[in-house]
Amino acid sequence: MTDFERQPDMWPLKRGETLSNHDWFPLYGHRFLGSSFVRKAVLQGRRADIGTAMILWAEAMREDPAGTLPTDDEELASLARFQSVEDWLEVREGVLHGWEFVFVEDERTGETQRRLGHPGFMQGVVLQMHKRKISRDAGREMRNLAVKKSRIKKKMEELQVREPLLSDSRALHAMAEFFEQSDLHITHDNVRSAMVEVLGYSGDVMPFPTAGRRPAGR
Repeated sequence: MTDFERQPDMWPLKRGETLSNHDWFPLYGHRFLGSSFVRKAVLQGRRADIGTAMILWAEAMREDPAGTLPTDDEELASLARFQSVEDWLEVREGVLHGWEFVFVEDERTGETQRRLGHPGFMQGVVLQMHKRKISRDAGREMRNLAVKKSRIKKKMEELQVREPLLSDSRALHAMAEFFEQSDLHITHDNVRSAMVEVLGYSGDVMPFPTAGRRPAGR
């Protein structure tokens, strides 16, 4: 039974999990040079297959989900930079060494789609890079929230909100998430309204002085 005849496995990344903003991916030189793919391509006098395979690896990193390829030969011929499907079909078997049919899940619909995946080389690469992407995105989100909390707290201080609320980290976090999910700017009026809507705040706050007026003392 060939790789393309086996029951497809589920690809670890789902629809929407991409790496399209990455312009690089790691190439493990010793593993690549010692692979059966390179050995067979050289022995069979098909060195050009190696270059074509690397083009498809690079294209797979830009696909959705990352690390997969379409199954349609017209699409594959285009991705591999061939001028005709016929030229592609002549090298298809050698170039797609190690690629298998896989199922891709769409979390929004629950449906699965059949695509090509490379459980050996490509799967390990995309899992590693996607985990790093998630970690970076989480760190970026935390930094953005920290900046928002700082700006919100400053506005609350200028509105002369009392200290217990200024020191409430949970309240500031809730306010920051509110502004993160809305299109509102962090202005004094919006902070005042958010305190009522998000925190149920009913205390008095000082109106922020207009130009030419100095803040009232505490």
